[in-house]
Amino acid sequence: MIVYTLYDYFKLYPYVIKQRNYGLNDNSQSYCLEVSNSKKEKQYHRHDKLFREILNRNKEIVKLINRYVKPKEELTEEMLEKYDTKYITSTYEKREADIVYKLKGKEVFFLVEHQTKVDKLMSYRILEYSLEIIRTRMKSIKGKIEKVGIPKVIPLVIYTGQAKWTAKNKLEEVQVEFEHFNGIDVITGYNLIDIRNEEEAIKEGTAVARMSVIERKNDTEDIIEIVKRMSKYIKEQEERKEFAKEVKYLLSDKLTKEEIEKIEEILIEKEGEDAMLHAQMVIRRDFENAKKKGIKEGLEEGRKEGIMSVAKKLLEEKVDMDVIEKVTGLTRQQLIK
Repeated sequence: MIVYTLYDYFKLYPYVIKQRNYGLNDNSQSYCLEVSNSKKEKQYHRHDKLFREILNRNKEIVKLINRYVKPKEELTEEMLEKYDTKYITSTYEKREADIVYKLKGKEVFFLVEHQTKVDKLMSYRILEYSLEIIRTRMKSIKGKIEKVGIPKVIPLVIYTGQAKWTAKNKLEEVQVEFEHFNGIDVITGYNLIDIRNEEEAIKEGTAVARMSVIERKNDTEDIIEIVKRMSKYIKEQEERKEFAKEVKYLLSDKLTKEEIEKIEEILIEKEGEDAMLHAQMVIRRDFENAKKKGIKEGLEEGRKEGIMSVAKKLLEEKVDMDVIEKVTGLTRQQLIK
């Protein structure tokens, strides 16, 4: 059997289209496009699932478009709708990373591609996908093209990898050179959203940026510290809960249960009964830590020290004073001195 590379795939693309066999698996000729098991497994990796879920939220895409594309009229969530990719091609349908949004009432599309590694052929892929979107939409609006115009595709490549992005943004920049004095050779390109700057990610408020930074952290203390810094810029309680859920999902194999709980404490502000349960959870956890450090359960001095330590932490986390009094048994005067 002869194994073909990705570059051979592009050379054979016309043959693939003709045969309608997008896997390039022609056993009669003993040729196939080899796809490693690790690549298939990576497709379903928790990282890819989480980022795909984030990019499927209108509010996150709107933030990215407004920040990096800067449309003349700022977009809102209500102005975008998901475009059903099953109408593009069977190749495209099988790709999990690609997401397409459509501007309601207009033939304007946003093609979103998430990358963790540099892809030198990205401009070619973007051209291929963009043309497929245009082709399928022109079938849908046949007879109205002169009125509504040929659909416009705005490609967004969101890069969250560690290495510097070195691929060219325009196809003509990687094509064979040919000097000429007249005519044009511009085809298409894409908007690169390079999310590697940590300070920008902390302040800009997009879930993609936050998670890309957290994922690159290996040290637990660094993760907790970066979460604390990010939490200052997340005002909505629902968004804080969503952030805590994403961190828990992405880092469940990296952090302990106690560390996950600590992150949830930082992000999720408790009220009412939730605040009471939260305070009790903190007390239980800190008493366990105290015992591990050698403070024996039952010693009055150790018990008082433990309660006061917990009370201070609850105050730092802005738990209601009445709740702290009820749970710890301390008076308001003891708490504020």
